[in-house]
Amino acid sequence: MTEGDPPPTSKDFAARLRALRERVRPSDDGEGPGRGVPQTAAGWVFRLSVELVVGLVVGGGIGWLLDRWLGTSPLLLILFFLVGAAAGMYNVVRAAREINRG
Repeated sequence: MTEGDPPPTSKDFAARLRALRERVRPSDDGEGPGRGVPQTAAGWVFRLSVELVVGLVVGGGIGWLLDRWLGTSPLLLILFFLVGAAAGMYNVVRAAREINRG
């Protein structure tokens, strides 16, 4: 805004806001902003760490429950923890490839 320009009105602001929302609106194909794809480095780090931790927790939890049910402690806990770790690492690699594509 320069010195000679009149101050913006609320109509100008509303038009600019509407145009920005149209540009940023997520598309129907699941690509683009706002569709579960982090836009910052911190977002990517959080997503990658959550992917790994969830794999470990779910795998360990399933193994623990099966061990308690079948009385095979700690065999299935260890087995499913390792399976969960592998699944978590696979998800991290898949998400990292998505980072490189975008």
